[in-house]
Amino acid sequence: MFFRRTACLLCFAALAAAGAVRESRAQAPEAATRVGKSGHAAIYSADRRFMVSGMTSAENMVLARALSEQAARVEEKTGMRLPLQREQVLGVMVQSSSAPDSQVLRMQGWDDGHFYQRLVAPGALRLDREDLMEGACWLMLNRYAAEHTPAGQRTGTGATVPDWISAGLAQNTQAALRSRNRDWIAREQGEGRGMPLAQVVKQEMLPPGRWREKAYAAAAVEFLFPDGDLQTWAALFQAVGTRQAINAAWLRKNCPALRDRKPEEAWAEHLARKSRSRHMEAWSDRGLQIEARLLQTLNFRPREAALGVDVPEEVPQELYARDLIEYRGQKWVAPVAGALSLQVQSFAIGAPPALQEVLASYAAYFDQLGLPPPEKHGWWPRARKDPGKLQPPDDATWQVALNQLWMRAERAHQGFLEKNQTRKSYVDSFDRPGAGDFADPSPAASDAPRTRIQRYVDEAEGKLTSP
Repeated sequence: MFFRRTACLLCFAALAAAGAVRESRAQAPEAATRVGKSGHAAIYSADRRFMVSGMTSAENMVLARALSEQAARVEEKTGMRLPLQREQVLGVMVQSSSAPDSQVLRMQGWDDGHFYQRLVAPGALRLDREDLMEGACWLMLNRYAAEHTPAGQRTGTGATVPDWISAGLAQNTQAALRSRNRDWIAREQGEGRGMPLAQVVKQEMLPPGRWREKAYAAAAVEFLFPDGDLQTWAALFQAVGTRQAINAAWLRKNCPALRDRKPEEAWAEHLARKSRSRHMEAWSDRGLQIEARLLQTLNFRPREAALGVDVPEEVPQELYARDLIEYRGQKWVAPVAGALSLQVQSFAIGAPPALQEVLASYAAYFDQLGLPPPEKHGWWPRARKDPGKLQPPDDATWQVALNQLWMRAERAHQGFLEKNQTRKSYVDSFDRPGAGDFADPSPAASDAPRTRIQRYVDEAEGKLTSP
């Protein structure tokens, strides 16, 4: 069903995308001035190559930044700058509502000599970031191929790379996914299972979701198209752009890894090397690299994060996340905290459980900054409370709750770093960690009865971190 729906949408993608892009060009300046005034303004990435719409401004901003970072990783892998000009914006439209089985739709097409591309994603609650990035990667690689399409063939939906290449490359751009795929292949190799290279390269289309085929696709891309190998990647895009089949014969002729070698033997050796590799990258990339991005987010410029909301002059140019407690009652704090919360939550994709706990703790702190005490209504009846939003009864309780949530986040953060350092020490010693080497973290609190404020913080954190 997914493939039939995608095929139908691709048929009219050229006209639909053309109209959408022309409309976005006309409205771009207006959208830029609306940021902050409307809660759902379209947001352009900093490099002006991506436009995201359909969610709140803060959510659009986070996704636009993620797409821009993904493009930079693709450029690093291919060794070539993505040929997206300022007038060739790749748009992502997030639906306000969608069916439970909705999936990311990839659309592209030629119209009057111009190549238009779009991604349509399910509503924010059903948005799968991994599927979205795979779709974006497919469009980016097709954009490279479009540059090689002869003028007489610039019609219809345009040339497309096989899914095993686009999905495999997307998996390789994320350190956490590389670690996950390496562990998966290592388990299969240990069980005497595997997927022949000839089978991997026949996967023209792959379904959304997490599948073992994608782990092998990522390994095949790493094997056949090394990072920064400009010559091999350029040959691929030229072949796709001129509608050549990317089959076993083409790969054997153009990929250095297969020259003068038996393909399946070389492939087996590659998988064996991946299986034997130690987990240094898993422990390092999955943890410390994401943690480094978290630390950068906790040090921020409030005027850049406020999305158009005026920040008073007395507020410093740079703040640390805890400083927001001091300014908690000011109007600009809630949108800034909301944007920071979304940014922190976006780091959770593929992060190890210990780091996910850290991210959830910081997100709970930021979310609580958007829940001030309810306004006093005098003798008027109070509005019914939203059970999903636990507001503190007064400012003093709010301040204590914020400090408690921040300290919990810091304790979780410190515990993660200490555990990570312990594990890295074992890696450096080339010894397997024995049973009992990793001590369980000490409890955050004693068994003493909880105070009223502590119980309030417990309840607030539980509501804010729940799905």
